[in-house]
Amino acid sequence: MRIPRWDYVLSSEKTNECIKELALWCTSQIKNATIREDITAFVSGDDFHSLCNFAVDYSAVSASDAYFLRQTLALYQKRQDLELGIDKKAVAWSTFKDSERLCFETNRIFRNWSQGSFQFEPCVEAVLHSAQRKIASVLGDVPSLEAIKARFGPGATTQLTKRKASARRKLGQALCASEDLAPLLPELLAEMPLWIDQYYNGESEVALVPVDLHPGRLGFVPKNAKTFRGICVEPGLNTMWQIGIGEFIARKLKAVGIDITDQTRNQNLAKEGSVSGALATLDLSSASDTIARELVAHLLPIDWFLFLDQFRTGTVVFEEESVKLQKFSSMGNGFTFPLETLIFWGLAAACCDKRDQDKVSVFGDDIIVPTYAYPLLARTLRAAGFLLNSEKSFASGPFRESCGKDYYSGILIRPVYLKDRLSGESAFTMHNYMVRAGFPDAARIILSWLDPCIQIWGPDGYGDGHLIGDWDATPHRRTLSDNPRVSSGWSGYTFETFTWKGLKDFKPYPNDFVYPSYCAYVGGDLSPLGDPALPVLAKRADLVRRYWEQSQVASIFKGLHSLGGCNTTPHQKGLIGSSLPGKKGYKRIKIYTLDPS
Repeated sequence: MRIPRWDYVLSSEKTNECIKELALWCTSQIKNATIREDITAFVSGDDFHSLCNFAVDYSAVSASDAYFLRQTLALYQKRQDLELGIDKKAVAWSTFKDSERLCFETNRIFRNWSQGSFQFEPCVEAVLHSAQRKIASVLGDVPSLEAIKARFGPGATTQLTKRKASARRKLGQALCASEDLAPLLPELLAEMPLWIDQYYNGESEVALVPVDLHPGRLGFVPKNAKTFRGICVEPGLNTMWQIGIGEFIARKLKAVGIDITDQTRNQNLAKEGSVSGALATLDLSSASDTIARELVAHLLPIDWFLFLDQFRTGTVVFEEESVKLQKFSSMGNGFTFPLETLIFWGLAAACCDKRDQDKVSVFGDDIIVPTYAYPLLARTLRAAGFLLNSEKSFASGPFRESCGKDYYSGILIRPVYLKDRLSGESAFTMHNYMVRAGFPDAARIILSWLDPCIQIWGPDGYGDGHLIGDWDATPHRRTLSDNPRVSSGWSGYTFETFTWKGLKDFKPYPNDFVYPSYCAYVGGDLSPLGDPALPVLAKRADLVRRYWEQSQVASIFKGLHSLGGCNTTPHQKGLIGSSLPGKKGYKRIKIYTLDPS
């Protein structure tokens, strides 16, 4: 059976049949006879356990063998659908509890240290003190609430699943926060004048606004063939301020050359390290889950620690079991990624000479340092309660990996991963990868999985909604009146490609009249009506209120709600709507290009 549609998904059994053919081709390219025979036997015998647990020894293979070996393993190891007889949820829950126990021990050690009843090794103590100073110099003063640009992210909250998550729906929910945030609620709510007006009942006291206080929710999402990934879902008010704080920390990091919106620097340094051997790459296991609360209290200035501590969710619930967290924050927290980047940067930079600070680069838990600093940093990380992932950390040999790029002596050997059952979309992606990598035989194998009716072709550089290869570059002609450049020799070409249709939500919500103002605020422009008295990026509550009062669109929606006419009219006219995560089918579109190649 061939895949008949771009959105068609094969069963796991059919996926295994298709993938075996490609995997056997990859193993046939391995020159090392022993490795080739072992991996071929695993693939032929559907020995998924051995394939998913196989670790590559880069010191024992060539660059070519490393690539084809990794490509074979990449067809299995990330598969969420692959059944190995493992209770993935139970494994993830056990990993979560292990991380909490480790954080508990780390918290105990740092409390004892602060009381003088424990000492680290002198070299580790020196690094910790130096990291304190470096982190403090990056953060500066604690920002006022007016300086934080609070906004919603795309993820779930304790009130909404990710499938239903949108800013409009979140604005329409009852206000909720963690108990940790409760003391700060009056000040936070004062920053949201129109959103909470509906609760005032004619009064002006913020204290009249009801806010539900409840813990976070621990959940698990697919990760790979062996386990799920744990994530803590946070209350709505926590999430929007956490994201704003995270972006504030990210701007501070960028000032010292650490840009968490761009992985390029880490990738380039990983390539350099694989050639020169002068740079080491480190990776941690369960990095965010092992950032203990007392470690953060020690490394950050006390005012910063107390500020962040108010916005965390310190208790989560899993299957009716309440857990008081020993970690400071999880990946469900909007400032966790910038915070862990800052902490690991401080520790890494403190292990290096001043002249080598430009060789330190951190992106989350992907760390790069000069090779000589690797032993000291590894020792410090262990002392601080972190688990070094030895299988993904490299200080010697020809291999380095960081931020999705894997290099063997400067040669990119990153494979293409299959992360779930085979679909039309994933087959297109794999085919195009093989074409770009220069393996036409592998590309033909993948092409054989696709029904001719969906085999549409186009040029490279426009995504993977079409197959890369020879395509009919039919000129796209226009009359002179349509395109005056045609007479000057300009002419374009069109090709077709598949793309997903996004989900749109037009259901009315109680706070829809706030949404236009919220969008303008998040976009950074509080003066769409051209009022010079409303400066760009102004955050003070009085200016936000002035914008809301002057906004014509917001006034229309507020009026419709007050008249009870919000159920259909504005949505039927298409005045307001929002995108939801996920997709609703796909479509075939044309793309215009000037380049026929």
